[in-house]
Amino acid sequence: MLEKEQLPHILNLVDDDAEEVRNHVFKDLTDYGLDLEEDLFEFAEVIDRKNLVIIDPIIKNNRRKWLRKNWHKWFGVRDYYEKIETAMNLISKFQLGYFQQVSLSKKLDQISEDFKNRYPYGNELDLANYLFQVLDLRGDKRDYYSPLNSNLYYTLEEGKGLPLTLTLIFILIGERLGFNVVGCNFPGHFMAKINIDDELLLIDCFNGGRIIFESELKALTNDSYESIMKIVHTESDAKTIIKRVLKNLVNAYREKNDTPNLHVISELLTSTKWK
Repeated sequence: MLEKEQLPHILNLVDDDAEEVRNHVFKDLTDYGLDLEEDLFEFAEVIDRKNLVIIDPIIKNNRRKWLRKNWHKWFGVRDYYEKIETAMNLISKFQLGYFQQVSLSKKLDQISEDFKNRYPYGNELDLANYLFQVLDLRGDKRDYYSPLNSNLYYTLEEGKGLPLTLTLIFILIGERLGFNVVGCNFPGHFMAKINIDDELLLIDCFNGGRIIFESELKALTNDSYESIMKIVHTESDAKTIIKRVLKNLVNAYREKNDTPNLHVISELLTSTKWK
């Protein structure tokens, strides 16, 4: 088996003129195991990036194996917010690997601290304004089906994502601040729900944090007012939210014709015990 110190030298042979050498190198790198990407990262300054592109299929396959191996880690978590955050961090690491320089949790912690410093007496509405106006987190209307739009870390870095992704950022940062922000499985797309001065408000995180008052709900859908209010007042539990994230990823990978990742997410979707 390869030693870590051999990796830079071996990687220089991935485009060797001799097919036999290339095949041997690919076998060695494949057999190296799930630590390959992490160990390669230590040599980032001396590795030719074009060689990393050549072995990208090995790295991507390792990420899929890693996700299968670690997906269970959120199952036993009892806290609502921690359960969601654990699952979202697993998805983020699966998609980004060691391009994710810090954990999702630390990223969320930092934004929470920045908000507290800027708005020491802020409330849920102030947080919505901060996230979706000041930081300009927004819905990705141009490439809606990008799989990365379901990635909270990517959304915080690039400023764009799906309605559910943006809402989860609002929920998880709100929890750090002691705010009561919950999800609402509204027809059309997922929103956040808050209560200000005993008034229920929906926050459309995909569209700049738009505030939707209870009196406006009927105009947003053809459903009856009673059915809308039932949806609005129904709690979205952690498992339901995580399941919805996986369904979004299935649709995204299918849209992008990414069969290997479609298979692994579909496998998680069907094998997880949701009830």
